[in-house]
Amino acid sequence: MKIKKRYVTVVAGIGLLGVLLWWAGIRETLTLLFSADLNYLGIAFLMYCLSVLVWAVRWRIFLEKANIKVPFIRILGGIFVGIFVNNLTPGARTGGEPVKAFYITRGMGKNESYPRVLATVMADRILDVIPVMAFMVVALLYALKLRENILVAVLAFSSLLIMLILAITLIFSLKERYALVIIMKIVGIFKRIFPKKLGDGEIVEAKVRSAIREFKETLLGIANKRKDVIIPLLWSFLLWSLDILRTYFVFLSIGWRVSLVKVLLVKMASMAMAMISIVPGGIGVSEVVQSALFLVVGIEKSVAVSAILLDRLISFWFPTLIGGILLIKERV
Repeated sequence: MKIKKRYVTVVAGIGLLGVLLWWAGIRETLTLLFSADLNYLGIAFLMYCLSVLVWAVRWRIFLEKANIKVPFIRILGGIFVGIFVNNLTPGARTGGEPVKAFYITRGMGKNESYPRVLATVMADRILDVIPVMAFMVVALLYALKLRENILVAVLAFSSLLIMLILAITLIFSLKERYALVIIMKIVGIFKRIFPKKLGDGEIVEAKVRSAIREFKETLLGIANKRKDVIIPLLWSFLLWSLDILRTYFVFLSIGWRVSLVKVLLVKMASMAMAMISIVPGGIGVSEVVQSALFLVVGIEKSVAVSAILLDRLISFWFPTLIGGILLIKERV
């Protein structure tokens, strides 16, 4: 039933894309898409590739702090695999994080512990909140300057939602009993389905407790080395800056010069919609929301829609394809 619902939401999202094209003007939009400057589009693609490399470098720092040795190419693969799963997951899209950890652990054989690798994934994700909130403040100040109440409200909502998700993540990462309750409930569901595979409940609970403790110790070990967090934080700011530059160059490719601060504003404001979307990967929803927000800051609708479609081709469909190929190859 859940799979059928997912298909329904995806179809609905594709339907939204069709409506968006009709609203923006199919002819005008297609003309802009097919006349895009390949040089600027190539730079936009380069910005995305660099952002993935920066992400991999940042994650490798956390892995090394946890004494986990992983080939760089494997880390890159883990990122694409995580993106693929996240793009199939509605809402906050956190499904890819456990899969990334599993991908890395599997590549290292039985020598590496899954809880330790997962702790580095969570540390990597938690660190992202700092540059995001910094850029949120800049976007909010600009929205106040423009006196756009809708944008101010959306940005405020996005900020609150991000902080709420961070708080929940930290609670379940650091409070063993809460994490144990949730995991054991999940184990209970699987035990009813596969009673013979999971074995004795007390043994399973003991293993889960040990894994949670190892995860917590690794995460705290990374967090306590404050000096070692500064460099990954700088990489985080660079990563988000490259994300903004990518969209900026996409606009240049269709002959429209837009200020970086407007791109920043729309990127930050659209986050909340992406996190609460019931459509996997926000297909259709993300395009509609971002197009509407660019319209608010003075971008023509056909230009906004064309730019968003090209941007999503680079940042959504390309990595999703790569991640899917890697998963098939890995047979996860």
